[in-house]
Amino acid sequence: MHYFLSTIAVGWFIAPAPALARSIGIGSGSSTLCATNGRQVTHHDSNIWPWQTYQSSNITPPYLTINRTGEDLASGLLFIGQENDGSTGVKQVSPFILTHDNELVWGGPEGDSSNFRQQYWGNQSVITFWIGTGKAAYGADAGRGWGKVQIYDDQYQLIKSVCPRLNLTMPTGTTTDCDADVHESFITEDNTILVTAYNTTQADLTSLGGPKDGWVYDSIAVEIDLATNEPVFIWSPLAHLDINSTHEEYSSSSQTAPFDWFHINSVQKWNDHYLINSRHLWRTYLVNRQGEVVWYIDGEDGGSFESLPNDITFSWQHMARLRNVSSTQALISWFANDLDTATSTVPSKGLTLRLTLPPSPEHPPELVTNFYDHQYPVSSAAEGSFFPLPNGNTLMGYGDEPYIKEYGPKGDVRWSAQFAGYDLGQSYRVYKQQWQATPSTRPSLVVTKAVANDDLKQCAGKSSSLRGYVSWNGATAVEKYRVYAGIDSRSLQILGDVDKKGFETKFSLPSGIKVVKVAAIQAGKIIRKSAIVRV
Repeated sequence: MHYFLSTIAVGWFIAPAPALARSIGIGSGSSTLCATNGRQVTHHDSNIWPWQTYQSSNITPPYLTINRTGEDLASGLLFIGQENDGSTGVKQVSPFILTHDNELVWGGPEGDSSNFRQQYWGNQSVITFWIGTGKAAYGADAGRGWGKVQIYDDQYQLIKSVCPRLNLTMPTGTTTDCDADVHESFITEDNTILVTAYNTTQADLTSLGGPKDGWVYDSIAVEIDLATNEPVFIWSPLAHLDINSTHEEYSSSSQTAPFDWFHINSVQKWNDHYLINSRHLWRTYLVNRQGEVVWYIDGEDGGSFESLPNDITFSWQHMARLRNVSSTQALISWFANDLDTATSTVPSKGLTLRLTLPPSPEHPPELVTNFYDHQYPVSSAAEGSFFPLPNGNTLMGYGDEPYIKEYGPKGDVRWSAQFAGYDLGQSYRVYKQQWQATPSTRPSLVVTKAVANDDLKQCAGKSSSLRGYVSWNGATAVEKYRVYAGIDSRSLQILGDVDKKGFETKFSLPSGIKVVKVAAIQAGKIIRKSAIVRV
């Protein structure tokens, strides 16, 4: 037995040899290969935000509620490290790559992750995220963590785990195998990675009304050589700054509940200097290689810069970043939470200042951006990101509140999304970045019987009783899938091509076939084939 395969202008069909038509139930007509998006949206649980489901994959990403104005958006993909906010609020806790049109691109391993993003390791484009014990904003280790940074290549293969061994002590009095904290994982041009870390130690708290041998967190900045895994720079705020500069209220401390007076949450390298942000001091420090403070900017009074623009202050801030740096000027930006309790309604902002370098009272900082949604403001007590985009827009992720917004250059909200119920989901930071990947895995294919009056029935016709579902987790450049069919694996021949329709493509198959296989096509070439599926 065999099939003769033919094509016509309006589609693809299997034309059975006349002697075989009755035995396999295919009539004399043709069966057109139709396709649509296979995604389904589930709302079955009132405590969990709606999620997307597929036949060919068990990944369950959120179904974003999206609003957009139609104004130009930056190109790129969204990187979201979705987590629950202390209770069940999202279907799957994982890092996700999504389009701004709500299509899944990649669902990563299940479990808490932090600071999920694309970076360059030398000339290699990679994705990175933190995993470990503790979380950024809730749980027993609220605001801290101990773990490692995972680095994946553009085939989604784990190529390195950055596991700093710094002999740090946890509040339990024990050490861990890996000491990287949740907050930072910044790969530099020097083949190093910047991480934050938290050490439990003792310090003099008498200036705050505490004991001389009180317990504190020393939250440190660390630079790790990626080739040797050895630290090449360690900066301890406890060794350089006064504890009584903190804005965090002191009540008590113990080894199991140390006082977090500094709370580091971002580190950036600039030449041989390091930009280090302290949430609890409301300050961002520039320190040199020797650990000396070159200058700092204070959210109340300007610090080394002696003033701030009129009516502008910042506090409890995250993600301090320098850019457009010259010998005389630089831009510095933050996600300015401006609150540290969930009861506050102060809107969080995306703040950018232009600094004159070195600091000079004659040239105070100038305001560049102070972005927030005036119509629907969001107050985020913890976490958050402010990420300038190449087209002049800015993406803001609201940390422990499940919102993302893309602003135009003048601060107009052009796109916004929600991925969990209020106070029920979070993503430490959110990025929008370019990413190209071809997974090392095969495309996933499932074939089922057609449901009566499904969305392909009118197009497929009565001769089509089967439906195929294909997805390829993480693929970014697939244009089409080529479908092969036959009565056994030896008789497989081309049935036709279907355009990719979102993460999962659902397509029609004619009655009577026994085996199916698909091939992913990129730039007109077959890249990888699925396994054979028997019907």
